[in-house]
Amino acid sequence: MNVLSDRRVGGLKYQIYAPLPLEIAKEYDQSAIRFLVNGLREYPTAFVKGYKTDFIHPDIYKSGLPAAIRDTHAICKVYAQHDPQGDSCDIFRLLRTQSNKIHRQIARSSTFEELLGCTQALILIQCILALDRDPLTQYSETTSAMLEKLAKRLWEQAPVLLPSTLSPRQAWLFAESVRRTIIVSLMIRSAHSLKTRNYSVRTPFVDSLPFDIRTALWDATSDHSWTELNSESPDSMISLHGYSYAMERARVHDIGNFGALILAACRGKEVSRIPYPPMNSYMPT
Repeated sequence: MNVLSDRRVGGLKYQIYAPLPLEIAKEYDQSAIRFLVNGLREYPTAFVKGYKTDFIHPDIYKSGLPAAIRDTHAICKVYAQHDPQGDSCDIFRLLRTQSNKIHRQIARSSTFEELLGCTQALILIQCILALDRDPLTQYSETTSAMLEKLAKRLWEQAPVLLPSTLSPRQAWLFAESVRRTIIVSLMIRSAHSLKTRNYSVRTPFVDSLPFDIRTALWDATSDHSWTELNSESPDSMISLHGYSYAMERARVHDIGNFGALILAACRGKEVSRIPYPPMNSYMPT
């Protein structure tokens, strides 16, 4: 496998490898599938409450949230407040209309920030359309393929260097938001496949995605608190495969919501079913 280049994003350097044309089908327990699907379905509601999820952080948009995200927030608010027993046709019509609108925006996006914002908005919508219980959602294979293409486009177009005007925390949040957005877009594809077919296809591209194990940094509320939690450990960036393997082998303490979803998506296991790691042998989060 040839190294394409070195990347430095958010002050962290890692290598990009050419993905192999290999696919691996995985079958998971129904309990893990339900956990994954339900967890992803919670993202729109979480975003409505605080403009933040495991992959969207409002602090990276210094000029305010992009229009695509603001409009999607309004629609997700309507969805969160609707009666589950009532007629959902109008809401799903709004979601599909917004999805099509974002598709057009993505096609003509002129900046990476705009591409990122549109992708994040689209993911929120697909968390409903792909995973809602209502059969009227009509999630299509075309949408599934499009999410994969968007993930690879974000990966390919991610800036090698970030502006020096960003604080270390802002730079890290931006880079981590890109990484997490790519991961969640692929999680949705996996969750929908598991939900409808009971298997998911994994590729080396997914397994080799970079992940920062210092997950507590995502929820730091200020530059000061972020700096206190930050460490310059050269081992903080690993592959998604490596992180999920470490969780499965009980080497990670304090697994949060995002880590739990990664464990379910990559290993087909729930956090409650893995052993707790001993204090002298773990990977800090």
